[in-house]
Parts: sequence; C-alpha cells; structure tokens
Amino acid sequence: MRLLISVLAGGLLLAGCATMSKESCLQGDWAGAGFKDGEAGHPQSRLDDHAKACSKSGVAPDPVPYFAARAQGLKLFCTPGRGFHEGRQGNAYAEVCPDGPARDFLAAYADGRLVHAAGARLSQAESDRSSADNRAEKRDREARGVEDELRNPVLNDEQKRELRDRLNRLRSERRAAVEDGRRADWAKRDAEREVDDLEYRFGPIYGGW
Repeated sequence: MRLLISVLAGGLLLAGCATMSKESCLQGDWAGAGFKDGEAGHPQSRLDDHAKACSKSGVAPDPVPYFAARAQGLKLFCTPGRGFHEGRQGNAYAEVCPDGPARDFLAAYADGRLVHAAGARLSQAESDRSSADNRAEKRDREARGVEDELRNPVLNDEQKRELRDRLNRLRSERRAAVEDGRRADWAKRDAEREVDDLEYRFGPIYGGW
C-alpha cells in the first residue's frame, strides 16, 4: 500500500497566491473554504497557500473551523467512486485520505488509472495515424511534383539524375509513412479493445463514462 501511494502521489497543482481572492479573504468563511478544499482533495498545506493569498489583505486564516470542515469535505472525496474518477481523469493524489477510506479510494484510483492509460494509448494511436496519413499525403504530392518536373524536355542528364534520386527518396518516405499508419491502426484497434474491456469490467462497479 505504501509503495502504491508513493507511486501515485505527486500532489495536486497549487495555485499559490491565487488560491483565494481578496473578497474571499475579507469574507473569512474558513469553514466553507475548508470544506471545499477537502472535497477537492487538497492537502493540508492548502491553508498555507490561503494564508499567503490573504496576507496582502491583512487577513489570517482560522485553522479551527477550516480543518473541521475540511475533514467533512474529505468524506465526500475519499470514496471509491471519486477515486475512480480522479484516476480516470489522470489527476494526482495528495495522500489526504485516512487509512481506512484510503484503501478503497486507492484501489478504485488504480482502476481509474488503467482506464486513463488505455485512453491515452488510444489517443496517441489516433494521433500517430493522423500524422502518418499527413506525411504520406505530403510525400505523395511532392513526388507528383517531381514527376512533373522530370517531363521537362530541357533537363540535362545531371538534373534528371538529381530529380530521380529525390523522387526515390520521396517514394521511400511515403512507403514508410504508410507502414507507420498501418502500425498505428493496429495500436488503435488494440487500444479500442482495451478501453471496451475496461468499460465492460468497471462499468457495473463505477458507472459508465
């Protein structure tokens, strides 16, 4: 469990001095801020960021209502459903859940990460296929242009040789791009099957997505 936590941890991105507006600082609803931060899965250090944000307004946070409300917000965050959602979205986990809820949260989070990784592979395969198609089309256009140039009757032998060499390179690059596209297609089909399998496996547990 500790190893899994260390791998998944990375902390949520903190907004530093932008965590609270001047109006929010002056309003001083520290219970509301704590509940919101707990529900969002922010670490305890989030209060330090609020303190920095509010220092310019001469306002200091009240930790008592903040942490009491944060604990209530964490009850909404530290659930298997939320763990799966956070993992599926590729969000980091800041080790905020108590030991008991953390076990179920992390198990669901790991399931969500599987879905996220499969989706990333599918997106990458689709991007690779699009890139390969574009390269193949570009090389094909360039090759046709060289073929047109070769029809020029005023070309000397050296010019023809250079154009033929260029044409051969373009055709070779086009073939390589087409082959890259085939490999991307295979990867895309594999990723699609993986995504479908994971949805079939986890859909009844966490709901569709």
